[in-house]
Amino acid sequence: MSDVTKLHEAVRCGDLDGMRVLLEANPSLGSSRSEKDARGTYPLHVAAEFGQADAARVLLEFGADVSLLDGENDAIALGWAAFFGRPEVVAVLLKGGSQPSQRNKHGLTPLGCAVGGTQGRWKQFSNATVEEWRMAADAIRAHGGVE
Repeated sequence: MSDVTKLHEAVRCGDLDGMRVLLEANPSLGSSRSEKDARGTYPLHVAAEFGQADAARVLLEFGADVSLLDGENDAIALGWAAFFGRPEVVAVLLKGGSQPSQRNKHGLTPLGCAVGGTQGRWKQFSNATVEEWRMAADAIRAHGGVE
């Protein structure tokens, strides 16, 4: 298994020690595109999807790029965190300088993704609660995000 794949798996599982070992040896892994995910994800996207706020913090500590776009939706990790209803990751990414109104190829901003979650539009994709989507939307609004 390559180091890129090992890092993506460590992020998904929240293995912070494993992440640190890999990133200390090669910090550029923090901005490495998945070799296995056809959606073209980066480690911050994985942290966003799986609600791994601590993993996102470690990635940012090692210089992961918050502006990278996935290969499926041209979305930044903040858009994924909002789509999957992960308010803790939303907060980490906003603190890390993520753009709160970056649109994906469908025209949705992170706020639009979070609001869609509050309306039940993404529940087949996520185990988030309406309250988690609302918290994500509130955090994005507080950073000037628009729909």
